[in-house]
Amino acid sequence: MSDPILQQILTALTGVQSDLSEMKADLAGAKLELGGLKSEMGDVRSEMSDVRSEMSDIRSEMSDIKSEMSDIRSEMSDIKSEIASIKEDTKLIPLIQQAVSEVNAEVIATRDTIERIEETLRGHDVTLDLLSRRSIDQEAALKRIK
Repeated sequence: MSDPILQQILTALTGVQSDLSEMKADLAGAKLELGGLKSEMGDVRSEMSDVRSEMSDIRSEMSDIKSEMSDIRSEMSDIKSEIASIKEDTKLIPLIQQAVSEVNAEVIATRDTIERIEETLRGHDVTLDLLSRRSIDQEAALKRIK
């Protein structure tokens, strides 16, 4: 074969070798990037696992919160019922106050009446005492006359 053809083949082979070296370098870079991607994927999987765990914790906390809210609603219902009962009971307060006021007025009137009766009885006691003495004096006078 001739030198120029060999030279062309040699040049072509050198170009192929150069291309092959570049491909190997690119492949090594790609392998390196792939290794980095695998590492990052492992990190992502780890983070996803952490996120799933946190989501599970959040769901559990939400369930607890819902349970507490249910308890609070129940307590609020009881409180509303008690408030309604208290309102119903307090409706009677004005009537009770009026009744107490009326009873107090009756007690005062009765006390005044009793005081007047006692005063009248004292007057009657004095009158009866005088009448008794007169009667005794008159009986004594009649005895003397007889």
